[in-house]
Amino acid sequence: MNIFNMAKKIKFLPIIFLCGNIFIFGQSNINLGGYFGGGMIGGNLPNQGSFTSSLFIDFNPGFNSNLSMRVSYLYIADFNLLLPENTNQYNPFIKGFSIKAMTWQSLSKSFYIEEGIGPLALNDRTFFNLNTWDYGIVFSVVAGLEFGKSEGKREFRLGAGTEYGLTLTHTFVRYLSFQLQAQYYL
Repeated sequence: MNIFNMAKKIKFLPIIFLCGNIFIFGQSNINLGGYFGGGMIGGNLPNQGSFTSSLFIDFNPGFNSNLSMRVSYLYIADFNLLLPENTNQYNPFIKGFSIKAMTWQSLSKSFYIEEGIGPLALNDRTFFNLNTWDYGIVFSVVAGLEFGKSEGKREFRLGAGTEYGLTLTHTFVRYLSFQLQAQYYL
């Protein structure tokens, strides 16, 4: 096994460890969610309009009730990919993973705001001959409404927010997203 293949497997160990925590420690505060929106991608290319999407799972690490860990998969691509008459032979995109520490505050009975920060790994595919992994940091802020809150337990959240991801290696790829987000508590 060469060193490159070994390094590829090692970079996914934190994600496997965090997801394993959910089942090993019997987490009861788990939620699933996702977002879809628009924004821009940049890096070794001029800033370009894009659509953004993400799927995530949140779980409470157990030592703070207002803190959760969010493991996300995200996909960001040139907005032209969604157009029916797109004739581009190649549409730039990036995909990747992030692990964010999330915290939230209730502004009233049904309004909330959440913030997050954490490490980011992005696969830069902005040019047809480019396929590199970049590592950096991600920040996010979301404000929204909580639905079905009963007996102190949340059931569903819907919000709007923004996320900024910046890598600090290789091609310095970055993205900015404005999105609608939904979360469902299990």
